[in-house]
Amino acid sequence: MTAREAGATVPRPRAGSAAGTDPAGPRGLVALYRRLSGLVAAASADTQAVASVVAGELGVLAAVVGPRREVLAAAAPGVGVAEASALVRADARSGVWPRVLDTAAAAGRALRVPGPGTRVQVVAPVLLGREVPAFLVAEEDTAARDRPEALAGDDVLLLVAEHAATVVGVLAGRDRVLATAAGQVRGDLVSGLLLDRARDADQAAQWAEHVGFDHGVAHRVVVVSPDDDDAYGAGPASLLGEAEEHLGAAAPAALTVVRDTETVAVVPEPADPVAVGAACARRLARGRVPDPDAYWPVTVAVGGTLQAPEEIARSYDQARRTLLAARRLGRGGRVVRFDDLGVHRLLLQIPDPEAARAFAREVLGRLATDRSERTTELLRTLARYFREDGSPQRVARALNVHPNTVGYRLRRAEELSGLHLDSYRDRLAAQVALEILGEIEA
Repeated sequence: MTAREAGATVPRPRAGSAAGTDPAGPRGLVALYRRLSGLVAAASADTQAVASVVAGELGVLAAVVGPRREVLAAAAPGVGVAEASALVRADARSGVWPRVLDTAAAAGRALRVPGPGTRVQVVAPVLLGREVPAFLVAEEDTAARDRPEALAGDDVLLLVAEHAATVVGVLAGRDRVLATAAGQVRGDLVSGLLLDRARDADQAAQWAEHVGFDHGVAHRVVVVSPDDDDAYGAGPASLLGEAEEHLGAAAPAALTVVRDTETVAVVPEPADPVAVGAACARRLARGRVPDPDAYWPVTVAVGGTLQAPEEIARSYDQARRTLLAARRLGRGGRVVRFDDLGVHRLLLQIPDPEAARAFAREVLGRLATDRSERTTELLRTLARYFREDGSPQRVARALNVHPNTVGYRLRRAEELSGLHLDSYRDRLAAQVALEILGEIEA
C-alpha cells in the first residue's frame, strides 16, 4: 500500500524492549495490552503517548491519523515526532490510502496491507460510537524485524494496533465527556450570574473567575432571540445553537449560554457588543431570508454597561426588558440598546400594552386613527419636530421642504389632534404618545 518517497525509510527497530524481560508467549502481549490500557488512567495521556508506546515496544513506525489523512500523532524508534510525522505524511500521499481508510472504517476492524518488498502496514479504525474520528497506523519491515521473543509473531502488530486504536477511542471519549461536563458547569455558572443566584458579591466574583470573566473590562449583556420559532424551517434549538457559535466567533472572550428561547452573551465593551450582536444576526439571516441586510430572523437586545460580576444580572434584566420593548413597538429583527429606550423604560412597567396604545390614540386623536397618506405625513412631521428639538428650520432640512410647509403641517396636526404645541403638558403627552406608537426612532 505504501509508497515511500525516494530515500525515506523507517529506521531499524531497537533491539530489546521493556517487554523483552518477560517470558516468551502470550504474557508479553498481555503486558503490552496492560501498558496501553494504563494510559487511560493517566490524566496527561494522549494519542501521542499511545503512538510512542506502540513504536517503542514493537520497534515500528506508529501514528494516529485523521479521516483526511492529517497526522495527529506519530512516533518511531530513534527519531523525533517531526521526522516520524514526515514519514507518515509521505505514506499518506499514496493514492491507495483513502480507499484503505474507507475500507477499514466500513469493516470496523484492523486491516493488514502489504507494501513494497517486505514492508507491511496495519490500519485500525478508532471507533467512538458510530463515528470513526481517526485511525491507528503501524508499519514495519518484516525482513528487518527485531522484536523480543515475548512479542514475536506475525499477528502481534495487528493485535496491538487494534488494541491501541481502542485505547485512542477511549481517550477521545474521555476528552469529549470532560469537555461536555466542563461546558455544562460553565453554562450553569454563567446562568447563575445572569439570574443573580450568587449569595453575595464574593461568590459572584468566584463564579466569574471560573468562567474567565475579565474583571478589568466593562461588559454588556447581549440577548439574541428568534422572532418566530418555526421561521424558515429552522426551529429555535438549532437557531440558538448557531447563535452561540456566531457570538463566540465574533467575540472569543464573551461568556455565552443558551437559555430557553434565547442565546445570551456577556460581551466585553472593547469587542463592541452592538456590532457583535449585529454580526451574529446577519450570519443567522444567511440562507433564511432573501436579504440578510434588510431583515433578520432574530431580535438582538443589548443591556446597559456593567463593571463587576454582581452587575451581570442587572444588565441581563435590562436586555430582557429591551427585547420586550422592541417587540411591543414592532421593532423586531434589529439591534435595540437599553440606553436608547428613553421613556420606554417607564412604559415597560405598564402590564397591558394595549392600555399604552389607547393612551397614545387618545392624545393624538385623528393623527393616530386616520392612516391616510396625508395624515401619516402630518404625524411624521410632528415626530420629526420633536426629534429636532422644536426647530422648524432643522425639520425643513431633514424633510427637504420649505419651513413654511413645516409650519402649515404642524398647525394641521394641532387641528386634527386637539393639541397645543405651545403647552408644555401637550408637548410632553404628544412625545410620549409618539414613543408608544414607535414614530420617534432612536
